Amino acid sequence: MSVENALNLLGVSESASFDDILRAKNSIVASIKDNQEAIAQVEAAYDMLLMRSLTQRRAGKVVDRSIRFADVKPVNPLGVRSMPQWVQTTTKNLPVSVETPSTGDLGLQAGVYGALMVLTYVNETSTSSAIPYAGPDVAGLILASSFGASLYFMTRRNLKLGKATLITIGGLVAGAVVGSAVENWLQVDIVPFLGIHSSATVVGEIILFSQFLVSLYLR
Repeated sequence: MSVENALNLLGVSESASFDDILRAKNSIVASIKDNQEAIAQVEAAYDMLLMRSLTQRRAGKVVDRSIRFADVKPVNPLGVRSMPQWVQTTTKNLPVSVETPSTGDLGLQAGVYGALMVLTYVNETSTSSAIPYAGPDVAGLILASSFGASLYFMTRRNLKLGKATLITIGGLVAGAVVGSAVENWLQVDIVPFLGIHSSATVVGEIILFSQFLVSLYLR
């Protein structure tokens, strides 16, 4: 069996982590538990990819940082901090996993969501008719854009669309709940905060931040 065939059989990419490969194997085996021949092929594909990783490591080649060996500590990309231990402990039994993003992913997604958050703020604070699209419709367009961006970033990392959609909706709901709590505390409709008068803007900003976090860390 070739490496390409093993990757196709397990449905993982060339850059898949050890955990991705293991999850794919377990998922496929669980779905074909009565087909011993197919299970044997899946196990062979798993062994092939595992041995490939070991061979690359022994040759001094760079391999995925999430591959775990007894004598090697995981290394994070320069400038990217790992998730706190309590977050990893809380989420390890959930149907989603927490992964440390690469520096490139962090910069790209921070730029996209940062721009959306700035646009939300400008839309709220601007009272000039010189901005033709300022108004309630812009807020909805921004949230729709953040939803689409979240789906794009997660499917770009080989996450299935259905799961990406559920995680994105979860981030939206979590952001709305936290945003409502923060707005009730700030009461910006009574005492404006940093030029923000609308409670919807506070909620929208926190939803955007929540979408940024879930699309960046969850899989």
